[in-house]
Amino acid sequence: MAQQLSVFLENKPGRLEEITATLESSETNIRAMTLATSTAGWGVLNLLVDRPRSAHSALTAAGHSAVLRDIVVIQMDDSPGGLHAVLAHLSAAGINVQNAYGTVLRDEGGAILVIDVEDPEEARGLLEHAGVPLLSEEQVYAL
Repeated sequence: MAQQLSVFLENKPGRLEEITATLESSETNIRAMTLATSTAGWGVLNLLVDRPRSAHSALTAAGHSAVLRDIVVIQMDDSPGGLHAVLAHLSAAGINVQNAYGTVLRDEGGAILVIDVEDPEEARGLLEHAGVPLLSEEQVYAL
């Protein structure tokens, strides 16, 4: 199952650059990212990288607080209602999306959506049963 790397960092100049410097040194390629900060001065950086386990090791060795989380990555239509169709399946099953981000795949005419839920195996099974195309770990890291 694909994994997301979440890094906790102080909301100060240079902190994000420290993370990207560590990832560059470990030859890790960032495929997608989100950064959310709180008013308390801390943030969570969620990264989709090509080598999550190696990136996690590099970041923790450099003293950063980082965790790996299993995620669900799907391919969906890049059209009005594409996201709603996917979320309707999850909502009907009572699955809460804790975090999500996506991007358009221009060459393929679709989009991908990264979904962070409490039970990714349950979500994968539900979406697979509903006919939603899931990306394998290999496909995710090769994006």
